[in-house]
Amino acid sequence: MAKDQSALPFPTAAGYATLALNGAKGGATKYLTLQYLNYARWTAQQHSCSMVQALRIMARVHLISADGTWTPFGVAKYWRPAVTLLNETVHWGMKVPAAMLLFEQFRDIGPHSGLFAAVALSTCGEVAATGWSERFGVHMGLQQHISTYRKSFSISRQARQGVLAGAWAGAGGLWVRNFSWNFAFFEWKRFLHNAVDSTPANVPAWFEAHLDWLRSLEKKNQANVLTFEAATLGTYLTFFNMAGDNVKTKMQVDPARYPSFRLTVYEIWHKHGLLGFTRGSLFKGIYLILGSTLAIGIQERLTEIMAALFR
Repeated sequence: MAKDQSALPFPTAAGYATLALNGAKGGATKYLTLQYLNYARWTAQQHSCSMVQALRIMARVHLISADGTWTPFGVAKYWRPAVTLLNETVHWGMKVPAAMLLFEQFRDIGPHSGLFAAVALSTCGEVAATGWSERFGVHMGLQQHISTYRKSFSISRQARQGVLAGAWAGAGGLWVRNFSWNFAFFEWKRFLHNAVDSTPANVPAWFEAHLDWLRSLEKKNQANVLTFEAATLGTYLTFFNMAGDNVKTKMQVDPARYPSFRLTVYEIWHKHGLLGFTRGSLFKGIYLILGSTLAIGIQERLTEIMAALFR
């Protein structure tokens, strides 16, 4: 029986609930192991600065006290607030199963158009479920004078003049970021898995050699490598992923200064040009690539184990 080339290459033998559970476990692992990169990215985006400048700002804020003394344990503040753990857990728990479920409803309009529609809707779900906690995480993480969620929400609500607009400040940028990465990731992962099954016509020799190497790996290791490659391509070949993340972070960390998506885009362009939309991209790239490899890699391995147990 010929393989369905349009299918998304994720194991479903154990069910979508298992996919969601294992994705959530991977998201939590991603947070616990990579949160320093998250704050580094937010700092670079907040100040529209380079990687080196962002690290200097982080050191000045967290490693040097008000009287100028060295405080090495100040680095522990990078894990404030814990709501970011909830954000990552829910985010990665939804990402794959939501897109796959919706894709089944849209496959009739085409493998690419159907995926586009499915990911657009599933990303709306991601933003609705995690947008409020994403805002809390950025706001409290970068504004050290904010010590409670209530205070953060009050500041954002007053600045945006509305409960929903305040809680989900930066939701437009978050959707652009998540959608562009999700769509690129799923497309690349499907293409790469199909290429391993059957070498595409007219590919360069180096790519064919790479496919031969992938075929020599065990299936679980092959899936992890392909996830890593798809995440890398989805991250660094998607400008809107970087741009949306910069807009989102600025709107969340200072809702009074950046009251709307349009005005935030205008200020970034006016003050920093095209480069301003890519700030924090190195930190973000490492965070996304390692994070997705952890989250989805764990998800695929555990799902494979669960499927074997239920046979």
